[in-house]
Amino acid sequence: MKQIVYTLRVFPGEDVADLEQLLNRINENLKSGRVVASQTADFFFGMKVLLVNIEAPEVDGISDKIEEEIKSTPGVSEMEILRVSRKIEVWREDG
Repeated sequence: MKQIVYTLRVFPGEDVADLEQLLNRINENLKSGRVVASQTADFFFGMKVLLVNIEAPEVDGISDKIEEEIKSTPGVSEMEILRVSRKIEVWREDG
């Protein structure tokens, strides 16, 4: 099955100080995909956000499921999908 990689910007709630803990909660709450990469980034006015890459199967409705699961995670204020792309498989031919 083909895989899709979503790049998300996750905005923490006002009461969230530790973005690593927020990422752990996202990992626990995410059932439709898996986090494959993440980083903390500066946003406006000193605000910090999480940039998260999530890999998920390419099936109908998966974007909505991922959005629901992340938005329902305690400590997440809002999220937006920045990019969607197919996962590229890299292989070598033994020659």
